[in-house]
Amino acid sequence: MLAPAKPVHERLLEDLAEFARSNPLSPCVRVQAKHAYTLYALNIDTALLALPLEGHKRFRHQDKWVDVQPGEVFLVPAAQSLDIENIPDEATGRYLAVGMPLHANILEAARHLIPNRLNAGTSAAASISIEPYVDDLSAWLNALLGRDSLRACHAMVGLALRMYEQGFHGLLRPGAPTLSAQIRGMVAIDPSKDWSSEDIENALAMSGATLRRRLAAEGTSLRDVVVDARLSQGFTLLATTNLPVKTVALRVGYQSASTFSRRFSERYGVEPSRLSNE
Repeated sequence: MLAPAKPVHERLLEDLAEFARSNPLSPCVRVQAKHAYTLYALNIDTALLALPLEGHKRFRHQDKWVDVQPGEVFLVPAAQSLDIENIPDEATGRYLAVGMPLHANILEAARHLIPNRLNAGTSAAASISIEPYVDDLSAWLNALLGRDSLRACHAMVGLALRMYEQGFHGLLRPGAPTLSAQIRGMVAIDPSKDWSSEDIENALAMSGATLRRRLAAEGTSLRDVVVDARLSQGFTLLATTNLPVKTVALRVGYQSASTFSRRFSERYGVEPSRLSNE
């Protein structure tokens, strides 16, 4: 007797896992872990999808932890700060997920395809079933496997539209990035650079006084934003590569691994060695 065929979404998850393991430099972000860890107040500056493939993820919403299992999608419709846990599978001892940033050009293209006025909607993070999005995700993955970046972008636009149709209207609501987010984006391009206030002022065509005033209105300072951007890039390197902590520290502008570790622990509440896949 033939074994029953696997559900389509299970085959998709297997294909995504194989792709993530064999293509570490692909347009999606591969997140790995050997130990469970919690990150507090992680700034997510763009809309994002993440799919746990091995192990599971949790995030805190309104003081309640929400679980995201394989077969579910972690949707962040808009920029926000979240507490997040990544938890390895009990049987294998590994955590694997793929993250797909929904960049501004993708969301803008999707907005132009909505014929009527955009509906209002929540921007809260959510855990949702993968099943309504299997076709779009499969098209995206097949385009990547075929090295067809244009079709991959088209598939992501279709995915954003499908999510809008499913009621996640906040995903396509345009919103200007905060000044803090703009600066974090600049620093992320070259986190090892010795960023000065003058560098930021020139890039933003803004006086020092205006820069300080606007950041103060957001409850922060330039120094804190630059440090946060460097540590955020440190998290990305720790979670997506096998680089040792010392190398990660150097790449994000810290000559001392111990200083980086201390600052990282103070910021996120976890030692960077817990995230290292070395």
